[in-house]
Amino acid sequence: MDPSLTALVVAVVGVAGTLMSGVMAHRGALRAKTVELDRAERLRREELLADERREALAARRATYAVFNQRLRQFHSVLSKDYFALAAGEARPGQGREREETRQVLRDVYAEAQMVVSDAVLSVAGGVVHQLHRIHALLGPHERGDTAEESLDDIRERLERASEGLYEVRQTMRRDLGVSALPVHRPDGYGAT
Repeated sequence: MDPSLTALVVAVVGVAGTLMSGVMAHRGALRAKTVELDRAERLRREELLADERREALAARRATYAVFNQRLRQFHSVLSKDYFALAAGEARPGQGREREETRQVLRDVYAEAQMVVSDAVLSVAGGVVHQLHRIHALLGPHERGDTAEESLDDIRERLERASEGLYEVRQTMRRDLGVSALPVHRPDGYGAT
C-alpha cells in the first residue's frame, strides 16, 4: 500500500474515531440523563402514592372516630330510653331525642360508606341495622301502643348491639393497623 494512502486511511480512521467518540459520549450522557430522569419520576410517583395513602389513612381514621362515637351515642340514647320505659318513667320528648340521634348516625354512616373498608362496612352495617330496629321497637312502648316485642326482648337486642359495637370498634382498629386484640369481646370484658 502506498504510504500516502496509508496516511489518508489512518487520518480518516482517526477523524472518524474522534467523531464517533463524541457521538458515543453524547449518547452515553443522554442515556445516563434518561435513567436519572426515570428514577426521579419513579421516586416522585412513589412519594405521591405514599402521600395519598397517608391522606386516605387519616381520612379513614377521622371517619372511624366520628362513626364509632355516633354509634355509641345512639346505643346510649336507646339504652337510656329502654331503662326509662322499663322503670315506667317514660318522659315526653325522649322519642324526639332518639330520632335526632338516629338521623345524625344515618348521616355519619352515609359518609362512612364512602371511606371505610369492606370488612368494617359489613360489621358496621349489621350494628346500624340492629340499632335502627331497636329504635323502631321502642316507639310503641313509649306511646303505650301494642308492641311487636317485649321490653325484655328489646333488652336482649341492646345487649347484642353492645357486643356489635365492640366488634365494629375492633374491626376499625385492625383496619387501621393499631390493634391485634380479638374482634369479638372476651367474656366479661366491659359488657353492659
